[in-house]
Parts: sequence; C-alpha cells; structure tokens
Amino acid sequence: MNDGVRIAPRSDDVLDIVLTRPALSPDMADAIMRALDAMPVATRAVFLHAEGPDFCTGRTPVMPPAGSRATALELRRLIADPVLDFYQRLRDVPVPVVIAVQGRAAGVGCALAGLADVCIAADDATFSVPEMDKDIAPTLVMTALADRISRAALARLVFGREPIVASEARAIGLIGLTCPAGELMQRAEALLAKLHGNSVPVLRGVKSFLNLHSEMSFAARREAAALINAVVTAEKFRG
Repeated sequence: MNDGVRIAPRSDDVLDIVLTRPALSPDMADAIMRALDAMPVATRAVFLHAEGPDFCTGRTPVMPPAGSRATALELRRLIADPVLDFYQRLRDVPVPVVIAVQGRAAGVGCALAGLADVCIAADDATFSVPEMDKDIAPTLVMTALADRISRAALARLVFGREPIVASEARAIGLIGLTCPAGELMQRAEALLAKLHGNSVPVLRGVKSFLNLHSEMSFAARREAAALINAVVTAEKFRG
C-alpha cells in the first residue's frame, strides 16, 4: 500500500493496481514500477483501474519553485525522465495490461489508456491531452501515444485539447472497448477470466509479438512469429 495506490497480487494470478486518487504522483509511479519489477513469474495479467469518479486526471506538479535556477539537464532528470521511465516500464510488462477507465483520463491518464494492451472504458469516459492550455509541450504523453494512434489523431488531441468521448477514442484506436458505465468492472473481469484460461508462455509470447511487430519488416515479423511460436510450444510441452 502506498499513498495514492493500492497494489496486490490476486488468487487468479492477476496483479491488481488501484489508483486511489486521480493525480499520479512520482511516489505512486515508483510504487507501481517496483511492483511490476517484483511481479511473480506466474502472473497472467496486470489490471490497472481506479477508485472514485475519475480514472486519472494528470500528475502532481514536479516543477521547481519559481525563481529556481536549473539547467536543462536537471529539469530533464526532474520532470521528463521519471515519467518516460514509467511509460517504458508499463510498455515492457511481459503479460497483458488491462486498464479500466471511468470519468476523465487526462494527460498521463490518457497516456496510460493508450499504453494498455486492452483498455475498456465506460461509455461516458473522456480522454484529453490538455497540457497546452498551460503552455506545456506535451511531448511526454505524445511519446506514449505516437505509435498507438495516427499522426492526425495525435495532433488533434494535442492542439485541439478538447476531451473526446469513449466512442471516438475507440474509433481512433486509443482504446479497445467501450461499455455502459455500470458494466465496466464486469467487462474487465470477464476479459481477465479469459486470460486466466491461457498459459503463461502463450500470454508472454503474444505480448512479445505485440511489442515487437510494429518496428519490424514483414520478413522480420515472419521470423519472430515462427521463433516465438516455437518457444511457446516448447515451454508448454516442457511444463
């Protein structure tokens, strides 16, 4: 338990991560990364969701006090690198990451939704990248989303700044599924139950291919598909 996040392995081999306040702090991100690093090898999925009316409305301020003299390198270490490391760690989780979104997913919340393998959103959820309203360049969020959605969709989110509804987020590929708000957890748990029916080697093999395929030529994808399939099959027989 960390102030702002509750993390526990479940009996169905799911690592449950619950945001208990809407603004993500550096301590919350650190706690999540530590839990991912310590995740048991038998884990079949990571489930990230939130309490309260909103999923995640951004992150707590990390800027130095007004009047501080800081170099660009110091600002990078303070502001950019921690959140980019957090995004990278979520992206590299070796099993499916399922995220359930209700209410607002803004800034880092929108990035988290895009980083999920499967994001299920309530049909009244909204997604936005509002950083430019405060004259902040949202390149950190853009890094998380750049290979998830098209350039046009990303530019619209960043420059337009208006929240988009869940149905539009699904249409542009930001999220995977929508459902009535009252069914959100039921739909998420149904998906997690399906994943529990798969072996760990299969889940890890599929996740590995998903992480790699967009950066490969067809020939490289063909080779990766064959190798991953062979390794997964061998692991199942060995088990």
